[in-house]
Amino acid sequence: MTNDPELEYSPLTQTITEHDRSIDVYIYREKGGSEWYLEVVDDQDNSSVWEDAFASDKQALNLVKKIIAQEGFTIFLGPGPDDDVEMPAE
Repeated sequence: MTNDPELEYSPLTQTITEHDRSIDVYIYREKGGSEWYLEVVDDQDNSSVWEDAFASDKQALNLVKKIIAQEGFTIFLGPGPDDDVEMPAE
């Protein structure tokens, strides 16, 4: 039996779509907690999780938007379903 904490998701949690690809921006905290955590998952289940917590859910979302503005949306995307992915040599 595990004692996983109960999570609550921010109302700022959202999906962002560009050029037929999407990312889900999950902003959550332990129920009753004060620190927010951020995870971005693309449409192929590639995940980016921030180790550091945020003081507010708005700070977490603002970071995602800032990264998209500076680096582009594709920074969060792993290989897509039509991308050629080379398998490592065994």
